[in-house]
This record gives sequence, structure tokens and C-alpha cells, in this order.
Amino acid sequence: LIKFCWRRHLLPCSVMPQLTEELIRKRAEHNEGVLPDLEEVALHQQELEKIENLERCCRHIRILLLQNNLIPKMEGLNKLKELEYLNLALNNISKIEGIEGCESLKKLDMTVNFITVEDLEESVYNLKANMALEDLYLTGNTCLEWSGCRSYVIAHLPQLKQFDGKLVIPHERIKARQQLPRLQQELEVAVEAARLKRMAEAGMPVSEGAYTKESREEMYLELAAQKEEKERNERRRMGTEAKEPRVVPGVYNARGEIRQCNEGKYDFNMDDSSFPDKVVFELAVPKYLDTTALDVDVQPTYVRVVCKDKVTQLKLPAEVQPDASKVQRSKTTGSLRIEMPRLEPHHVRELKKDGTPDLQPLKPAKETIPSRAPTAPPSKTVSVKGMYQDPKRVAKEKPAQLLREVKTTRVSNSGYSTAVDDDDDDDIPPLENRH
Repeated sequence: LIKFCWRRHLLPCSVMPQLTEELIRKRAEHNEGVLPDLEEVALHQQELEKIENLERCCRHIRILLLQNNLIPKMEGLNKLKELEYLNLALNNISKIEGIEGCESLKKLDMTVNFITVEDLEESVYNLKANMALEDLYLTGNTCLEWSGCRSYVIAHLPQLKQFDGKLVIPHERIKARQQLPRLQQELEVAVEAARLKRMAEAGMPVSEGAYTKESREEMYLELAAQKEEKERNERRRMGTEAKEPRVVPGVYNARGEIRQCNEGKYDFNMDDSSFPDKVVFELAVPKYLDTTALDVDVQPTYVRVVCKDKVTQLKLPAEVQPDASKVQRSKTTGSLRIEMPRLEPHHVRELKKDGTPDLQPLKPAKETIPSRAPTAPPSKTVSVKGMYQDPKRVAKEKPAQLLREVKTTRVSNSGYSTAVDDDDDDDIPPLENRH
């Protein structure tokens, strides 16, 4: 029990689903989600802990399947006049009750619940009003540990035709009626013995793996947590998980200063110079955005606009009057315009008497062309002096001492020199005489 309480404390209470109209409509897909004329619905294995909304939504239900849940009490069923089959197997129910008004009920399945011998007498008494009941299942309940349970139920419910899947024959019914006084005494003894046993086991720890209400709740809570985690992962994978609502930042930042931000990244303009008596702030919000989605807050030192949970907040260049401010939207562009009168109007500097302002506009500087020295007129002749200065191609000038006059003489064949041909070159051989 201590282990169960600790485990339940760890699991969130919101894990367990509820029997809502939405869930009923979802499980009624075979009827196209229409509930007023719904005749059959299966709500098994939904980890439900309470029966609700059925009397309001499904007044004409005939077959109701609620097995394998965590329902501890039979409630919310008394107005289902047309209900014929009710399945509450594998729940945490301790007593049959709350179905006296189900006048059409023919079959009731209470398999594997926690109906004890102490609550058997009251449970059977509550079924006497269901005159159409023909089939009853109590298999798996602790009340069947008493050997006289079947005969006791048959004796008190003469309309039963089948009990725990076994037909009730006339001979067995007559015999049970005859033994009813003795069965009543035996039941009282069994109830007292069960009470003493429960008191003796009150201070003893529950054995591991025992099938109790607490162990079933612990098991189903774990299954519900696993199922919820699986569905959350699937929604996250498909991108359909509901996002947490965004927290709009406050006016001041962590340093206590007025926050300046433009989370929506909208174009804006803060004009404090065009008008001497007011400051104009323009914000280019989406053109077709509904005006109800805008939240404007004008304060003496800042202006704040919240557009679709995105904050645009700026400090004002001068202190303004919030009460006299004016907010408008352009019919053409949809942009937001806020006019905020200054607390102290801005004084404009007056012009001089001659009408010239104090500040002269800048003028472009005149370009100055650098002067050039006069050049001589071009000559008609072309000088080739100094044209060829390549030392490899131009011979060096020879010294003057190497240049001297050399006198040459020609020698005739007879061996006499003649002075007639002094200018002949000595290197040229003489001509031969022809006879």
C-alpha cells in the first residue's frame, strides 16, 4: 500500500481520461458521431474512473460496454430505460447498485470485480427491481468463495435464467427457495468471518503481486502514463502537439530598465522632429490584421504595442501626455499611427531677419586645374641623335692615337716601286700582266 501511494504521487492526476461527450462521440464512429439515437457504444480499456454524461447524451443506449476500466462505483446509469446489456467486468466495483431504473436490462456482467460476501445481500436486493434480468455473471468476485452464493442468488432472483454461464433449471430454483432460511444464517456467519479476517489483515503489508484495488489502480496508472507518453511522442513527430501559450515579456528587463524590442520585426518609424508639439510613432502591422488583435499602451516615457503576442516597445525621445494621445490605422496600408503630444513642446529655432538660416548648406568646391610649363613648338626635322644607344650594337669610339696616317707604296713585278698608284690598297694583290 505504501508503494502504491508513492507511485500514484509520482503520476500526474491529469493522466487518467474522463468519460466526456467528446470521447463518446469518438467511440460512436459507427453511428457517424450522432449521440441522441446511439444504441451501442464500446468504452472498454479507456482507464475511466467514473461513469458520467451517458444519461444526458445517450438516453436510447441499448448495449453499453465499460469493461476493463477503473470504475469503483456504479452511477450515472439509472435513467437509461432502454439499456439491455451492461458489461462492467474487470473494474473496481464493490457493490451492485444504481441500476434500479434500468427496466429493460436483461444481461449484467460483473466478472472479476471486488464484490465481497459482506456486500452480497445488498447487491442482490438492488437487483430485485430489474424484472427483465435473465443473465448474471459474478465470476471472479470474492463473494463466490462462500459455497451458498449461487443458491442464495437464485432464490432471491426468480427471473434469472442463467447464472455465471450456467442455466438455472427449475429443480435447482425450487431447492434454493427451500434452503433460503438456512442460507441466510450461513451468510451472516460468513459475513462475520470476513469482517474479522479483514480486521486481522488491516495492519499487515500486502504481499507482492496480490490482486487488489490498489494494485489494479497502480497498473492502470502506469499503462495510462505510457499511453499518454506514446501519444505525445506521436503528436510531436507529426507536428500536431499543442504548444504552450507564449509568455509575453514585461515592460522592464532584468536590469530594471525599460525594455526595447521589436519581436514581430515590423518596420517602424519614430518621428520627433517634424512636429514641435508631438511625437509620431508608426508601426507597419499586417494590412488585413483585425484591429482587436492589437493592444496599444502609451506611457509618458515609452510606447508598447502587442500584436499577436509579439511585443514592440520603444523608449520615447521626450515625455508625452498619454491621455491626449491618438491612435489610428491607415485604410490603405493598415499601418498603425500613434500621435503623442509632448508634455513640453519643442521650441523651433527662429531664422535671421534677412531670412538666411544660421547654417549654410554645403556647396561643392571648385575644381582647380594645375598650370603647365610652356613647351617649344614641334620641329619639322627629326633628330636621330641618341636613338641607338645599345652598347652591344654601337661600337665604342676609338682613341685618337690609334688613328694615324699610314703611307703605302705599290711594288711592281720588276721590283721597283712606283708612286703613281699610291692610293691602292696593299691588301689587294696586284693584277697579272697579260701579253
